[in-house]
Amino acid sequence: MSDWAVISLGNRFRGDDSVGPYVLHRLRPHIEPAVPCIENGGDMANLLEVWKDRYVCLVDAVADDDLTTGAILRLDGLAAEILPSLCTTSSHGINLGEALEMGRLIQALPQRLEIYGICGENFAISAGLSPAVQAAAEIVEQEILALLNTHSGGSLCTNIP
Repeated sequence: MSDWAVISLGNRFRGDDSVGPYVLHRLRPHIEPAVPCIENGGDMANLLEVWKDRYVCLVDAVADDDLTTGAILRLDGLAAEILPSLCTTSSHGINLGEALEMGRLIQALPQRLEIYGICGENFAISAGLSPAVQAAAEIVEQEILALLNTHSGGSLCTNIP
């Protein structure tokens, strides 16, 4: 099992909520099998299991009226206060704040948790990604590749665009 994993939350069929799965789709050819790309649609028990003791980059959509569409939030998920907008995003049933609390209680936290939240505007079923969200997703993709390369000495990512 790799020390690192990239995990997405969200629903690939609900507009901007699909940004996490979109980023995973773009990363897979560059980092798998060295770094697993794990799509999680909201299963808290599975999330706690797959992130335990790993170094994790987590990508999710954010619904926040105070942020512009495509804004990127970068948080240390183990140290930062998790904003309410990260806990009530779109359609998945998981509450990230509750998952972190549960993880603390049962000692199932990752070693490191880098959260990338991308602010969306359209979470309608069958909608595509908003152009600003897609552009932000591509920035996050490059940031994750750079992070993984920095921490692996460049050995994890062999097909960087």
